[in-house]
Amino acid sequence: TLAGGPVIERFGNIRETPEGPRVEETREPMVDVFEENDHILIIAEVPGVEEKDVRIDAKEEMVSLNAKGRERKYSKDIKLPSPVDAATLESAYKNGIIEIKLKKKTK
Repeated sequence: TLAGGPVIERFGNIRETPEGPRVEETREPMVDVFEENDHILIIAEVPGVEEKDVRIDAKEEMVSLNAKGRERKYSKDIKLPSPVDAATLESAYKNGIIEIKLKKKTK
């Protein structure tokens, strides 16, 4: 949380169910979100997929990341700490790492 406490998010592809652990086909990528002065920076790890296989959809307070390679699938909805202008989305991909940059909405 922004109040200073740690935020623990699950990742990977093992989910606890009432019947016990279950392995899902789609994994959640490791994601870091950085709030800068005028923008939000998201860094996500999606090893095993190519840039052409990555889809990013941005809304004012959420970014959806989906990637589907030959052997791996990733999906995650990322809640943003501040509203952004989705039209300003910039992304870069290198070696399984995606960097997403969005400008914050001005009031």
